[in-house]
Amino acid sequence: MNQPRTLGATRRNVMVAMMLSIPIAVSAQSDTGFPSRSLTMVVPFTAAGPTDSLARVIAAAMKKPLNQSVVVDNRAGAGGNIGAQYVARSKPDGYTILFGSSGPLLINTSLYKNAGFDPIRDFTPIQYVGEIPNVLVVNPALPVHSLKELVTYCQQREGLTYASSGNGQTNHMAGEMFNKKIGARLTHVPYKGTAPALNDLLGNQVTMMYVDVLSAAPHIKAGKLRALGVASLGRSRILPEVPTFREQGVPTLEQGVAFGIVAPAGLPKDVLSKLATATREAIQSAEVQENFARLGVETTTSGQQTDFGSYMRSEVGVWRQIVMTTGARID
Repeated sequence: MNQPRTLGATRRNVMVAMMLSIPIAVSAQSDTGFPSRSLTMVVPFTAAGPTDSLARVIAAAMKKPLNQSVVVDNRAGAGGNIGAQYVARSKPDGYTILFGSSGPLLINTSLYKNAGFDPIRDFTPIQYVGEIPNVLVVNPALPVHSLKELVTYCQQREGLTYASSGNGQTNHMAGEMFNKKIGARLTHVPYKGTAPALNDLLGNQVTMMYVDVLSAAPHIKAGKLRALGVASLGRSRILPEVPTFREQGVPTLEQGVAFGIVAPAGLPKDVLSKLATATREAIQSAEVQENFARLGVETTTSGQQTDFGSYMRSEVGVWRQIVMTTGARID
C-alpha cells in the first residue's frame, strides 16, 4: 500500500530537482555569455567636462568589441568621490564600471580624511586611457602677459583667487603648488566641474585657473582667455604655440589629468579579460585615436591592464607626497 506513494514522492522529488536545475543552468549560461546586456560607465563628474567627453568617445567605441551598448551615467559630487563610491559598492559583475580621472583614482584617498573608498583595495584596474596636460590661463583683462609677470603680480597682491574643477583635481593641486613655489596666497575656489569654473574665469570672477588643454583651447583660440604656460614636460599638440613652464623658468606641478577605467574589486578573471580586451580595441581604433589627437590626449603609459595596476599604486604614492608638500587637506 505504501509503495505507490513512495514512487509518487520519488517522481515528485525528481521533478522538483529538475525544475530547480533550470535557473542554475540559465545563470551559468548568462555568466559565460558576458556581456548579455548593456553596461553602465559611471563618470563621477558633470556632463560636458573633459572626463565626460573622453568617456563618451570610448563608450561608443566599446560597443563593437562588446556587441553591447555602454551607457554613460554622470554621478558628480565631492571631487569625484560620489561616483567612485557608487562603483566601489556595485556588484563586481562587469556591468558597472568607472571612467575615472586623477582625483578619484589617485589623489582623493590622500586629500580627504575619508574619501569613502580606497582606489587600490576597492577597484579592479581595467585600462589606462591617457593624460591631458593642464595649461595656466587668465582672463585677458588681467594685466599680465607671461608667467613671470603673473608671479610678480600674485606676490604683490592680496585677495587673488584660483579656480578648480573640484576639490582633489589636478588643477586644485597645481594651484596649491603654485602658491607653495612662488610664495603667493591665492585662495582656492572649487567648482562642481570644469564648465562652471571656466564660466567664472571668462566673467573675470576669479584670477586664474589651471585647466586641461581640451577645455581651454577653444577659449584661448577665440581670444577669450590668455594662456601663459603649459604645465607638462613638453608642449601640447593642440596648443603648440604655448610654451611650457620649464621653457619660461617657472616651477610648477607637471602632471596633467590622467584617465583610466576600473571596475569593483573582485571582478571575475574572464570578465576582466573581456573588458580589458574591449577597451584596448576601442582605444586603438582609428576613430578614437583621431579623437585623442583632437582632444589633446597624450598616451605616455602602457595600456596593459597589469601595468595600469602598477601605475595606480605608484601614482597614489606620488600624489600622497604632493598632498603632504602642499599641505592641502579636505576634512
